[in-house]
Amino acid sequence: MGKADHCSKSQTRLFFSVFEAHHDGRLFIAAEKWDERCAYALMQKQMIVRLYNHVYVDPAYWNDLGIEDRIFQLASAIAVVEPDAVFCGATAALLYGIGSAHTLLDKVQVLLPRSTRRDTYEFVEYRRWRAGEVWQLGPFTLTDPYRTVVDIARTSAFRYALGYVDGLAREYDVEREELRAYAQANCRGLHGIARAFNVFEHMDGRSDNGGESEARAAMILAGVATPELQVEITRPGNAGYYLADYGWQMPDGSWKLAELHGLGKFEDNHQDDSEHAAAKTYRAALIRDANLRAMGYNIIHFKLSDTYNVEAFGTMMRGFGIPTTKPYADS
Repeated sequence: MGKADHCSKSQTRLFFSVFEAHHDGRLFIAAEKWDERCAYALMQKQMIVRLYNHVYVDPAYWNDLGIEDRIFQLASAIAVVEPDAVFCGATAALLYGIGSAHTLLDKVQVLLPRSTRRDTYEFVEYRRWRAGEVWQLGPFTLTDPYRTVVDIARTSAFRYALGYVDGLAREYDVEREELRAYAQANCRGLHGIARAFNVFEHMDGRSDNGGESEARAAMILAGVATPELQVEITRPGNAGYYLADYGWQMPDGSWKLAELHGLGKFEDNHQDDSEHAAAKTYRAALIRDANLRAMGYNIIHFKLSDTYNVEAFGTMMRGFGIPTTKPYADS
C-alpha cells in the first residue's frame, strides 16, 4: 500500500474513505473532528491534499479531473461545508449552464463580505463584490444570472465575456435591452461597468456555444465585420437547408460563409462506434461543402486555435474577402 503502510489504522481507514468518495464522483469532506485529525496527518505525509476547510482529495484523482469537473466538485464540497457561501462569476455561470470559458475556470469564485477575512486556498478565489439578489440552485447559492453575467462582462477580456453574454441570451432568453436595463438599475458605478455595456452591444443568443462566441469575439477584435449567425441556405428543390456558423452578405447579394471546426463537429453521442460516426459526419460535411460551392457559395473553414493570434486571424479572413470594419478596442 506504499505510504499508507506507515499510517495508523484510523488513518488507513480514512485513506480508503477518500477513495470511496472519489469513486462516487466527489471530494472527501472531513465532517467529524477525528476525521479532520486523520486527514491532516495524511496531508502532512503528502498522501492527500487540502483544497478547502475540511475538504481533501487524492492528488492523482484531482489531476485527472477535467476543468469543469474540478470546479463542480469543489463548489459542491464548499456548499456542504459552508452552506451560506455565495458562488459568483464564472463558477456561478458554469452551474447555471450559461458558459464555461476554461481560461476563467481556474478557481472556484466565492463572494467574500467586505468585513470578512479567510484562509487562502490555491483553487478558491474570493471576490469582494456586492451580492445583490441571490438564487438557490440545488445545494448552491448563486448571484442571480443577470448579475453573474454583468460581473463577468465588466471584469473579463471581451474574448471570453462575449460567450457568457450570448449564453444568457441563449439559455435564459434574455434580450439585450433587458440586460442593459438590469445593469443600469443595479450595477451603476461598479468598476468596469462601461466595459460591460460595450460587451452587451454584441450580445446574440443565436451563437450555438461558447466556442462560436469566442471566435466571433476574435473577428470583432480583428476588425472583421460582425457576421450573421446560423445562416440558412435553402437546398435546391426545397429539400431543406444547409446551416453555416457565420455568414456575410456581399453588396452583390452573394454570401461568404464560415464554419468553426472542433472535435465536437464530428462526434455523435448516439453512436456506439464513435470512429465510424465521426467519419460519417465528416463525409456529410464534405458533401455539403461541395454542394454549396456548386450553388455558388464560398465557405471558409477554421479552428478556434486559428483565432488566438487576432491580427493573423484578421489577415486571413480579409484574404478571403470578408468585409472589414473598425477593430474593437477592448479596454
